[in-house]
Amino acid sequence: MLAALGAAVGSLILVTQPASANSFGPTFADNKAHSFFFDDDLSKKQRSGMDWARKNSLAPTDMTTSVNRTYNKQVDVWTYATWNPTGDQKNWYAWTTCVKRASGSKCDQFTIVFNHKVPHSNYKSLSCHEIGHSVGLGHASGKNSSYSSANRSCMRGNPDHNYYAKHDKNHINGRY
Repeated sequence: MLAALGAAVGSLILVTQPASANSFGPTFADNKAHSFFFDDDLSKKQRSGMDWARKNSLAPTDMTTSVNRTYNKQVDVWTYATWNPTGDQKNWYAWTTCVKRASGSKCDQFTIVFNHKVPHSNYKSLSCHEIGHSVGLGHASGKNSSYSSANRSCMRGNPDHNYYAKHDKNHINGRY
């Protein structure tokens, strides 16, 4: 009996955690409307990449997006760039941080910061990646991280693709 119970629990774990799944969470947006503010210190390529990813990567999901022309405390994602990253961030292209927690795992406001000292070759894919973190997606693994897979995702550790995999979109739509 104990062996059968152990086998049943083991099969449930395998079904709910497929090897190709991207992790989802632990921090995610508090609503399905994602407003962005693009700061003046973004380069033209960074700004263009963010706006492209907002419209073309995230928009085909159940999330809605908008751009605010001025910063206010209701903006969901404040995007800016820096010449002075600290610690490990000195070597990163960009990073996403929850700066205003709503409750539990929900975040009311994120920052996406681009590192001017480490330019990226494709700001569409990098922006898709960082926006993905702001809606709760983790890094791609398994077939979603393959260079050649039809399920390839911008959530790879080194993004080179401009879109979310179907799996990512399903997570986003399921959450929001």
